[in-house]
Amino acid sequence: MDLVFNQFAFNPVQMNDGQIWVTSNELAKALGYANEKSVNNLYNSNSDEFSSAMTMVIESMTNGINNSQRKIKTRIFSLRGCHLIAMFARTAIAKKFRIWVLNVLESNTKQAAQQLSQITSIEDLLNASIEQGK
Repeated sequence: MDLVFNQFAFNPVQMNDGQIWVTSNELAKALGYANEKSVNNLYNSNSDEFSSAMTMVIESMTNGINNSQRKIKTRIFSLRGCHLIAMFARTAIAKKFRIWVLNVLESNTKQAAQQLSQITSIEDLLNASIEQGK
């Protein structure tokens, strides 16, 4: 899935929960901040409003000095978390971002519901086939 806002292409973090997650660095860029510190400050000031389904800190490996590998901690946000950060943001683009991220959430919810209904239909079909075979 391509995730592009205002000509900025996100590189979603792959987790095993089916949600779309983005880094605080990319979220900051999309919202027009100079760096991720602004997003992290917004989160820290309002952390009581976020659930674990909206944000978490992950560790990843990156190239350090002389190509040595080092662990870094990165805060990531689900789309719901991105929306909440955008609610606190005061950049010129924040309002447009809020509308965009809600549209992406709605689209993903519809896609997930369609996939679920197809799985349910297949399960119903399999169950019907088993019943007929008795």
